[in-house]
Amino acid sequence: MSCALRRCAAAILVAGFFLFPIVIPGGAQAIGGIPGFVPARAEMERQLEEKFRSIPDATHAENNSRHLTSEPHMAGTEASRRVAEWLRDQYRSFGFDVEIVSYNVWLPQPREVKLELTKPAHKPLASPEQPFDGDKATYDERAVTGFNAYSPSGEVTAQVVYVNYGTPDDYRELAALGVSVDGKVVLARYGRGYRGIKAKLAEEHKAAGLILYSDPEQDGYVAGDVYPRGPWRPMSGIQRGSIVYTQLYPGDPLTPGVAAIPGAKRIAPADAADLPRIPTMPINAQDASLILESLGGKHVPHGWQGGLPFTYHVGPGDAEVHMKLVMDYAQRPLYDVIATLHGTSDDERVVLGNHHDAWVFGAADPGSGTVAMLETGRALGELVRSGWKPRRTIMICHWDGEEPGLLGSTEWVEANRAELQAKAFAYINTDVGVAGPDFAASAPPSLKELLREVAREVRDPETGGSVYDAWREQVARAREKEQISGTGRQAPQAEASNDAPVEDLGAGSDFCPFFDYAGIPSIDMGFGGDYGVYHSLYDDFYWMKHFGDPTFGYHVALAQILGTVALRLDEADILPFDYPAYASKIEHTATDVFTRASAISQTDEDSMEPVLDAAAHLSASAARASQALRAISGAPLDSAKAGQINHALAGVEQAFLAPGGLAGRPWFKHVIYAPGSYAGYAAEMLPGETEALDRKDSAALHHEAESLAAALLRASSRLDDIARLAREAANSAPAGH
Repeated sequence: MSCALRRCAAAILVAGFFLFPIVIPGGAQAIGGIPGFVPARAEMERQLEEKFRSIPDATHAENNSRHLTSEPHMAGTEASRRVAEWLRDQYRSFGFDVEIVSYNVWLPQPREVKLELTKPAHKPLASPEQPFDGDKATYDERAVTGFNAYSPSGEVTAQVVYVNYGTPDDYRELAALGVSVDGKVVLARYGRGYRGIKAKLAEEHKAAGLILYSDPEQDGYVAGDVYPRGPWRPMSGIQRGSIVYTQLYPGDPLTPGVAAIPGAKRIAPADAADLPRIPTMPINAQDASLILESLGGKHVPHGWQGGLPFTYHVGPGDAEVHMKLVMDYAQRPLYDVIATLHGTSDDERVVLGNHHDAWVFGAADPGSGTVAMLETGRALGELVRSGWKPRRTIMICHWDGEEPGLLGSTEWVEANRAELQAKAFAYINTDVGVAGPDFAASAPPSLKELLREVAREVRDPETGGSVYDAWREQVARAREKEQISGTGRQAPQAEASNDAPVEDLGAGSDFCPFFDYAGIPSIDMGFGGDYGVYHSLYDDFYWMKHFGDPTFGYHVALAQILGTVALRLDEADILPFDYPAYASKIEHTATDVFTRASAISQTDEDSMEPVLDAAAHLSASAARASQALRAISGAPLDSAKAGQINHALAGVEQAFLAPGGLAGRPWFKHVIYAPGSYAGYAAEMLPGETEALDRKDSAALHHEAESLAAALLRASSRLDDIARLAREAANSAPAGH
């Protein structure tokens, strides 16, 4: 395509039109049927799904939540092992084959966490979370103190500088003010990014230490009533969390790219690129206020003022703190629970997952997801007892060590990558499954419409309509609120004006190794809400029963959605993957990146030319494959041909993996989506090219563009194979079809 023609195409794309029409996902006819199913089987599938959705039960969900929150169960502890064994026994009772798979990983636990204000007056800080009468769990002495996993041990006495959220823009603001953090302890509030990136930036700016706190503007009294009167974080609440640099690689820090099993080659901790180098700790808002009130220096820039009732300054002034951290690092065991419901085709698999470790009690994170997954498993087991057999094998996995750094899921994927790539058609994840009534989901474009279709089938417990309708209405309210408030924050954007928005996959949960490392099509979902007790002592059964989901109806709804998505993928004749939508999104984004590169230099524009050509090829191949699949959507298919087509459909995602990974972080193989290096949990599309342009690195852009163009052409080739297989299936179909 000539440069002029390409720019014309770009204009069409920007105007909201696609070069190739989006057709019915997977090529299946949806008139009176279900995408992915031949008409003769669609009614059977509807009956199966309705029977499944009648089984999950709020009483079961509540009882399981009460059990899971009966004791703290942090990764690497005996309590986490007990949870794994209980889950194993539950799934065995449902009829699954179950095993516990163990890995030994480099994992810290806190031995001493100390903080004190030494100037202008001495005040002890690092105060514990306040217990509340009526919630006996908050008195549990087994709860771990507030700490940041993977902080090094260290002792620092230094002045303090307030860095707002600790983002790259915040450090640029400080530099403009003439304020250096070199040798200082920096104080950053949670929000607008992963805490590990805050630690990385503090380290890069030569800070001596980092203190994190939850400002009441984000999740405290500014947002609403605080616990125990309401769902928001009280002044004593502490957000625990890991600061390991998962933006470089998740999993065991000492075994990147290989499973942490006996005999695995382990690097020295000093050589682990994802381990932070400066001591870091979280504190509560009441302790942070004592530091902030003591800061001198200039008044903070616009947007830096938080919710505490005084004027913020950047420091340093007279404020000085002494922090001491003693961390106990050791090889500690993880316990992954792998439950399998064998299908007729064991070489075709649908995998579901949720983690079971929690910072303390974890009623929402992750217990609500665990409870919903248990109800999904129980309902599937009931279907089997009634005579149904899965078409494909269904696996339900509960990961250990997610909170410290996606440890259990990453090690399992690294151990089983080849088998997953050969057999797994999709991975379905939930984490904080229920923290309120607002549904949200993330997926690649190939699976977004499937999520919307399923949401239309499930009843919303509060409105009585569908989850899909409640989802759309909630997003519309959020957008209207943002327009009125003028905050500039963006509500989720839909792919079309009338659609509920399925977001792109970023990072922060167990889908990451499946999608970013193994190229397995993945989905993440859950119900959110006014969830102010994230990673705190107060995320317990009392909070869930009073604020999160008092009737446990949304736990049931999530189980119904998880199971219905699984059944659609398990039972489909042809997998309902929408590759024209995927190709269009890629071509649109590639055009945007090309336009940006063109504005910088001719060299950068030339680097992006092959990407646009390859993206156009991808769109054409996706259209041809979809047309060929549509031609066979009404006929019974030979099982061998269908199997070939489905394996090929699931394998398109793997074509987007670059063997050498992204520049500077080779563990991340996916060249279309990855978490941004400094964007935290948010997804970056075409990350190699986007970040090279951010750095104004033309050599890196050329390298990344070559890798991306090759991946797009690989995906085009696979889609062409699908079109060929579909045509062969059409030619071999019995006469009359």
